[in-house]
Amino acid sequence: MNSLPFGRAAEAADPGLAAAEQRLAEWHRLLDRLTILLAAPAAEGFEGAVRTLADELAALAQGDPDMAQALLVHPDFCAAHPYSVAHSAHVAATWAVLGLRQGSAPSEMTVPLAAALTMNLSMLALQDQLTHQDAPLKPEQREQIRRHPAQSAALLRDAGITDSLWLGMVEQHHETPSGAEPLPEARRLRMIDVYCACFGSRVRRHPLLPDQAVRRLYQQHPQEPTALALGHAFGLYPPGTVVRLASLELALVVRRGRAANTPVAAALQGAGGEALANPARRDTAQPGYTVVAAVTPALLRARIPWALLFTLC
Repeated sequence: MNSLPFGRAAEAADPGLAAAEQRLAEWHRLLDRLTILLAAPAAEGFEGAVRTLADELAALAQGDPDMAQALLVHPDFCAAHPYSVAHSAHVAATWAVLGLRQGSAPSEMTVPLAAALTMNLSMLALQDQLTHQDAPLKPEQREQIRRHPAQSAALLRDAGITDSLWLGMVEQHHETPSGAEPLPEARRLRMIDVYCACFGSRVRRHPLLPDQAVRRLYQQHPQEPTALALGHAFGLYPPGTVVRLASLELALVVRRGRAANTPVAAALQGAGGEALANPARRDTAQPGYTVVAAVTPALLRARIPWALLFTLC
């Protein structure tokens, strides 16, 4: 089946649409709660609340890993939330997807995901400021960035957190091999942080396209196992990527395919630039629909019916 109608007809055609809409709503509620939580680490019950969010995030990633990947890749998914919060969620979601692909149970990821969600606790406001700052970094900003792992860990200790892995991952997630050897989990967190930062947009820096991001990671960290694992997990065109097809249509990648360069996508914009009345499923492994290139999401002017696409593909 190549297309589905929008609205009530689509819901009647596929009862899975309601489930996809529910999962999307759960992601947005999670981001809303994370925004409030990270702003008040001194609040009573902070540790328990972070652990609960970590477990919920792992369950969402397990329920639909492709949707979790789209959370990272497409800017509209988290547009209503501060960059600092979205980035923390992106890193945690990426860790969850990677962990699940490598056989980790969701319960084994609670502490690593909690660390990912709180690693930048002391510089959230600075992160948000830098997304709009046109001038180079000021010396005091550089110093805050340098010190933020230790300062974030200190805030966690003040909040009553004593878990050594959680604290160690936060404190060491910017350590490099030239210094004291960091925890393996902290080194992994650093690689995921670097990868996810490629998708962040600032006034002075445009986000990389997904295929560019994974190639840069390979080039800069050729011997790093996590870099290779990220490439295998996300591929060149992960869910959330906007691509131009051989048909000249613009499509949104929705599902991983059999190979890194053959995802399943939904065509949303025709060869002439017109928005398609109905999204059309495209298997890019088929002749005529191969991926020509990833393109900036701004080129896609058609509305994205997220829940419908995850049902269609």
